[in-house]
Amino acid sequence: MADELDGKIVLIGGATGALGSAMAREFARTEAWLALTGRSEQKLARLVEEIGLPDERVFGATVDAADPESVEALVEAVVAHFGGVDVLLNTVGGWGGGKPVGETDVEQWERMLTLNLRSAFLLSRAVLPGMLKNGWGRIVHVSSKSAVAPRAKQAGYGVSKMGVITLTETIAVEVKGSGVTANVVLPSIIDTPANRKAMPEADPRKWVEPAHIAATMRFLCSEAGGSINGARVPVYGAV
Repeated sequence: MADELDGKIVLIGGATGALGSAMAREFARTEAWLALTGRSEQKLARLVEEIGLPDERVFGATVDAADPESVEALVEAVVAHFGGVDVLLNTVGGWGGGKPVGETDVEQWERMLTLNLRSAFLLSRAVLPGMLKNGWGRIVHVSSKSAVAPRAKQAGYGVSKMGVITLTETIAVEVKGSGVTANVVLPSIIDTPANRKAMPEADPRKWVEPAHIAATMRFLCSEAGGSINGARVPVYGAV
């Protein structure tokens, strides 16, 4: 059965992470063409092998998502390989620990802004001109529940993820009526091996599975999802 995403060119930022790899597996079930990015060539190679797509349907490239030249070179390479970018799924980001604001050093603060917000801005900036020219596109970023429900010792993380929301909503206003949409999902705690190790006393049954977030993001990329623009989509599980 044909899928409405068949033939679409999907760029997944952070594809080698737990959420990014779930996105790759979700979209591999369509006939979309996948551009997978990460920082490790070895992890990318393993992911490409795992999803098992024909060579002509998958493209892997390393990128430093916080570096403007690296991001521009990435998008140029994807356009040269596939002909464009129809969908940006940005899962780049992370949490690097935290302290109370009065004890937070500048380097840690800036690291969170760079990892979570700068990367989202650079990826968006690089793909938007092509999407607007083609009159169709989907941008889906990943923020966090912590952006809208602040927690102690997470100022840098929360502010950076709130920035991702504001960035997405601004893009949504700018592209309104163009055929391009921009939305953002807000997971709570994602059920990953790293989170289980970091929080051994927690109940992971309350957390959100990466596959469920991936399915939500896939819907936002669909034709039906085209009616949704500028949305904050909570994916909280039972947290």
